[in-house]
Formats: sequence, structure tokens, C-alpha cells
Amino acid sequence: MLLAPLLTFAQDVTEPALKAAFIYNFLKFTEWPEPLPASDPFVICVLGDAAVGGALERVVKDRAFAGHQMIVSPVAIAGPMKPCRVLYVSSVAAAQATPLLAGLQASSVLTIGDDAAVTESGGMARFFFERGQLRFDISLAAVKRSRLQMSSRLLALAIRK
Repeated sequence: MLLAPLLTFAQDVTEPALKAAFIYNFLKFTEWPEPLPASDPFVICVLGDAAVGGALERVVKDRAFAGHQMIVSPVAIAGPMKPCRVLYVSSVAAAQATPLLAGLQASSVLTIGDDAAVTESGGMARFFFERGQLRFDISLAAVKRSRLQMSSRLLALAIRK
């Protein structure tokens, strides 16, 4: 009976909410080489998964990152790419995501997705489930290319590097 509230809480956590929490925590363990101008917001772009976008909006609401207001912005394959610090890609065909990710390889945009095609196309991190738990792998080559600095604590948690 003592575990019942914990089990209920665990069942209430949705996959989008869990991914949003992971993305938010990735920010805390990542440093960008170029500082944002003081008046610019910290923009997290979401391509393809509105549920994760909504969960991210709830996570970052009324929070700041490095002194910047955080906003979540949906992006579309066909539309112009907005200036983002983070791009989360999900539920998008690999043929559509590949050119976008390839175009961001030399930029300092933290790219995360939930398909192996993301890291194969130059993205930095991929979420996946293993034995019912959300895990992630990180492409060290992609991180190095972007000039982002990821904490060794984050890298130590990655399943594959």
C-alpha cells in the first residue's frame, strides 16, 4: 500500500512529458560556444511531435536559461528554419530530416531525435526505450563538430557514444 502512490505517479508520466524532461535536463549539462545577445530568448524548436512540444512548453513555462526567457517554437520541414538553440526532431521521415540535420552539422544547435536516422544524419542525441526505460545515445563526433560542450556527467549516462 505504501508504494501505491508512487506507482500511480509513475503511470501518470507520459512519454512526451518524459522526453521533454530529458531535453530540458540536456540543457543544464550543455554549454554553447556563442553567448546569446541579452535580449534574445533561448529557443527550443520542435519538428514533428506536437505532444513533446506541448510538454516542453509546460516544462519551460516561467523558467529562464542562462538569464534568457525560454520559448518552444514548432517548425516545419517546408518552412524557413527559425534560429534555435535546440532542435528536437520526431515523427518525421528520415528523407525529410536528413537534409535539415546535415545543414545544421556545423552550427551550434543541439539536435535531438528519437530515430536512429537522426544521429546517422549528423544529429547529436537520440532517445530510445530499453527494457521500458527511456535511454539516449550521443554522437560525440556530432557534438565536437558543433563546438558544444557536454558535461562528462551527461556523457556518462549515454548508452552508446
